[in-house]
Amino acid sequence: MSQLFSELKNGLRRMLLRRKFPTSVIHAGAVLDQASILDRYSVIFRDVTLVNSILGAYSYVQSATAIYNAEIGPFCSIAGDVTIGLAMHPTHMVSTSPVFYDNEQPLPRFFTKSRQFANNLPRTTIGADVWIGQGAMVKAGVAIGAGAVIGAGAVVTKDIPPYAVVVGCPGRVIRQRFPQEISERLLVSCWWDMDDKELERLAPFLADPTQFFDRLDAVK
Repeated sequence: MSQLFSELKNGLRRMLLRRKFPTSVIHAGAVLDQASILDRYSVIFRDVTLVNSILGAYSYVQSATAIYNAEIGPFCSIAGDVTIGLAMHPTHMVSTSPVFYDNEQPLPRFFTKSRQFANNLPRTTIGADVWIGQGAMVKAGVAIGAGAVIGAGAVVTKDIPPYAVVVGCPGRVIRQRFPQEISERLLVSCWWDMDDKELERLAPFLADPTQFFDRLDAVK
């Protein structure tokens, strides 16, 4: 009976979320808090968790990814088992266990009656058209520029420039996707902010940046 009640409750919750975000796709097991927002045509797969976060238009998040206090731009591709908004523990104290410094944590017993270290997550910002690979982790407060690629398993602990390719632990930039001139023109174009009709006209030219720029110049 309890399992049936749980399934009915989860089904009702998904129905309400789909009504709230009618163009988005919300798979079973996905969890959003009331502060989170899904922009149009975004997708969250099974067992995704969004807390106080915004997912941009046409972006998707694969299964078992957790996102905390983050703003994610449009057209982002986020793989499974990714964590965005990694929390911090105090390293200056004798112990890093929250049972000694934060009695507001969901733990059964504490050795403090107050919150001595507030683990307030800074906002994490991920620009448009970013691709984050399987199992990557992004520290809270980091800014990742538009068009960047974060390799599978990378641990991002500092800001990443636009169109950079990042791998490793800690994450490091190994190359740029494009020459600087092309990256700068793409950033200026802000193509991800264009309306759907304009994107439909430009879509056949996205395979080649040169053709894309020529088409942009032709319609100006």
